Amino acid sequence: MLTEVTPFLMQGLVKFSSMDSLRLYLKDLMIQYEKEADRYGEKVGYLMRILEKEMRGKDIRKLREIEWRRVGMIVVNDRDPNRGTLELMIEAMEDCKAKATRTAEALTSVNELEESGVPETASILVYLRHGVPLRIVIDNQKNPEVDVLVYTTYTAPPRENAPIRPLSHTS
Repeated sequence: MLTEVTPFLMQGLVKFSSMDSLRLYLKDLMIQYEKEADRYGEKVGYLMRILEKEMRGKDIRKLREIEWRRVGMIVVNDRDPNRGTLELMIEAMEDCKAKATRTAEALTSVNELEESGVPETASILVYLRHGVPLRIVIDNQKNPEVDVLVYTTYTAPPRENAPIRPLSHTS
């Protein structure tokens, strides 16, 4: 298994107690995506060296055509697990890098929003997709009707290099 600890990826409507807690969540998430991309990168390099030795003198194009087959809606490689694993790891590494970039962009946007004067006491309702904010509602009035509608509330972890903790669920 590649990942030791990954943050609990929040999706949907999540309430943050402050802009600071949202910023901390995004920083932790970005760090986790970057670490995971690095771990995949190390494994990709290792597998590429193995495959390079195995593929000497073989026509790679012919092998590629027969490696993957479709089973219903899933694509399966049961002929060359090393190449299949390498392709999946490259795809996962690129996905982690893209998520880290999107998270960094969201963090910049949150910092810009905070500079525009969000009150410290405001609660923040965020629509997250794959952990990254798409829309934010700033509630200066702490509207109890909104609290009833929110499914999760983010609780920031203690700041001792701890990973993101799971959420508390409200009903």
